[in-house]
Amino acid sequence: MIRNKSIRTILWLGLSVIVVELFSCKGGEDCNVPCYFGACSNNSCNCNPGYEGDSCTILTTEKFIGSWLATDSCVIDNFGYTATIAASSTIANTLQITNLGEFGTNFIVEANVSGFTFTIPTQTVEGITLSGSGVVDTVAKTIVVSYDAKETGTGKTDACSGLWFKQ
Repeated sequence: MIRNKSIRTILWLGLSVIVVELFSCKGGEDCNVPCYFGACSNNSCNCNPGYEGDSCTILTTEKFIGSWLATDSCVIDNFGYTATIAASSTIANTLQITNLGEFGTNFIVEANVSGFTFTIPTQTVEGITLSGSGVVDTVAKTIVVSYDAKETGTGKTDACSGLWFKQ
């Protein structure tokens, strides 16, 4: 009986040491911050791609998502329209912007997010090649946008800048 109790005690102590090692920070760091989608380092979170915030629980794309009342000033003309921004369901830090430049509800471009900025890499959608960027102001609930568009068939180009208001 004593022998079994000793073995159980040794096993219990060994298991306890393993559990403590698995859930403690490496290198003696103080990690009192919960990092849900990231890792703790020096008592702060280093978030995985696509997440931000003190505990890595906020989607990086969240501040852009919604309907935006857009007013764009372009070289050729001025446009007022509604653009819709959604997060990509498959790629972290990627947005899908519908109706950019008032090109229509089937006109969807992808943009990459970093912090408060999105970048539209050069892409061709429905015969229009475009690229651009935008910066969101979460307090004023606005996005300042700039983009260039070129019709692939005619070669006609336009440069636009706009101010979008969250609806």
